[in-house]
Amino acid sequence: MNNDTVRYALFSEVFAALAHPKRLEIIHYLGEGQKNAGELAELISLSKANLSQHLSVLKARGLVHCEKCGTFCHYRLTSPKVLETCEIVRDLILDQMQTTTQLQEALATVVPLRKGHQG
Repeated sequence: MNNDTVRYALFSEVFAALAHPKRLEIIHYLGEGQKNAGELAELISLSKANLSQHLSVLKARGLVHCEKCGTFCHYRLTSPKVLETCEIVRDLILDQMQTTTQLQEALATVVPLRKGHQG
């Protein structure tokens, strides 16, 4: 396996970890600051078991860090770049939505829809 293949495999694993709405929600809340599992479970409306599975994926990919403090585990993002990555993807989606809207509007002026058009 060459270096490019390894690099793209690692990219793919990180994006796979980010490819679940609940994990993105976890990242959003951890972007606001450190939280314990109970706080996250309540914010995201997940059982602790289900939350634990999602956190395990994020930890395995190096996106979230867990620090034991007595009987609690406190979670935080490993880097601000985790949240920045999600924000970049959000901006990309917003740009695509705007482009789609602009194309639809332009198409409507070129080919206006006729009311009561019969085929």
